[in-house]
Amino acid sequence: MAHLTGLKTSTVAALLLCLAGCVQPQTGAIQQPPGAPSLTAIPLTSLPGWADDNIAAALTTFVRSCKTIQVMPADQSLGGSDNPYAQQTAGQAGLWQNACNGAEAVPPNDDAAARAYFTAYFTAYQIGDNALITGYFEPQYQGSKNLKPGFTVPLYAKPADPTLASLTRADIDHGALTRKTPVTAYLSNPVDAFMLQIQGSGRIMLQNGTILRVGFDGQNGQPYVPIGHIMVAAGDLQPNEVSYQTISAWLKAHPDQATAIMEQNPRYVFLRPLGPLPDDQGAPGSLGVPVTAGRSL
Repeated sequence: MAHLTGLKTSTVAALLLCLAGCVQPQTGAIQQPPGAPSLTAIPLTSLPGWADDNIAAALTTFVRSCKTIQVMPADQSLGGSDNPYAQQTAGQAGLWQNACNGAEAVPPNDDAAARAYFTAYFTAYQIGDNALITGYFEPQYQGSKNLKPGFTVPLYAKPADPTLASLTRADIDHGALTRKTPVTAYLSNPVDAFMLQIQGSGRIMLQNGTILRVGFDGQNGQPYVPIGHIMVAAGDLQPNEVSYQTISAWLKAHPDQATAIMEQNPRYVFLRPLGPLPDDQGAPGSLGVPVTAGRSL
C-alpha cells in the first residue's frame, strides 16, 4: 500500500492525486495504457471537502513518509517492482524528494500554507470509466501466541532458509514449515489466516484481552493469483459482489472446497509481530511507514 499522499481518503475517493512537480500544471486528459481507467486533470479546489478539511494534518502525514523517501535512490520507483503501470503512476523517488523538500519547509499547523503547498506541487486527476478503488483496513481475529485447542492454524514468520522461504502455499499448508520457522501466532480458521495474509497486516485479539499487531514479513516469491477471479469464473460469486467479506464468507460456508481454492494462489505472505503503534496508525505500508487512518493512500 502506497503511503504518499495525505489528503483525507474520503476527499479523493473518486480522484487520484498525482505529483505535478514544479512544471506547468497538467490540463485535460492524459494518455493511459489499454485497459487502464481514464485520468483527467482537474483543479484541486474541485475536490470534495477541499474547502473544509484539515489540510495541515494531511501534510503532517505526507512529511512522515518523506523521511523514508528522502533516503531512497533518486531513480527508485515508488510503484513496486512488478507492475509497470503502478511504476509509471507513482513515479520515481527523485520527483517526490523535490516535493518533500517543499513540504518540510511548510510551517506546521498552518492550514493556508499547507493548501498553497499542495496546490503548487500536486495535480488532482478524476478517474473515469468503471475503476475500482479499494480501501485499506486492519482485520481483527481471535488468536493465540501458542498452539492450543481451538487455535491451530499458524501464521509463520519468514524462514531464514531461502529454500523454505520459497515454498508454495500448498507445501506450507501441508506442514512443510512445521517446527522449521517461528510462528507469529495461531488462528482458529484457515480462511482467516488466508485473508489476513492477503491484507498483509492485522490485529489479533489474544485471550488475555491484549492486541497483537502483525505485519508484512516478506512473501515466498510465488505468483499472486486473485482467487476472486477464480470464484467468479466458477460461478461461486458474481462479478459485482467480490470483496474481502464475500470471499471470506463463501469460503467459510464451503470448507470442503475452501482449501483447494485458496491453494490456487501459491503466494504465501509471512507475518511478524509489530511493535507498539498509536491507535490512529496502522501497520507499515509499502514504504515501511505506518499508515494513518483517514489519510494514507
